[in-house]
Amino acid sequence: MRILTVKVMTIDDAFREAMADAARAVSGQIIGSELIFPGVEQLAKTMLAPNRWQIIKVMQGGKPLSIRALSRIVQRDFRGVYNDVQALLNGGVLDKAGEKIVLPYDRIHIEFNSDEVAA
Repeated sequence: MRILTVKVMTIDDAFREAMADAARAVSGQIIGSELIFPGVEQLAKTMLAPNRWQIIKVMQGGKPLSIRALSRIVQRDFRGVYNDVQALLNGGVLDKAGEKIVLPYDRIHIEFNSDEVAA
């Protein structure tokens, strides 16, 4: 099972974690796939908006799709789906597979602490 772990952490913490991952990789250990956001707001804006989350759920673990095919599946207009796909591509959630898009993970695990959420 391919899992994407999404985390919210400060830039300093992300740098420390990247250094630890690099050390593990150099020693031959397998490191997982992670996506790090600097704040919960950025995570929510990029991934958790309802329409974007719908795209993620439809695509996870599936085959590459064209944006037109995806818009038919989620029953939304092409332009709105296109804009959401661009945001997910720019955020590192989706990948391009030629002219199509893909979410190459079977599961997404999201981690953040409640004290990281601004009041």
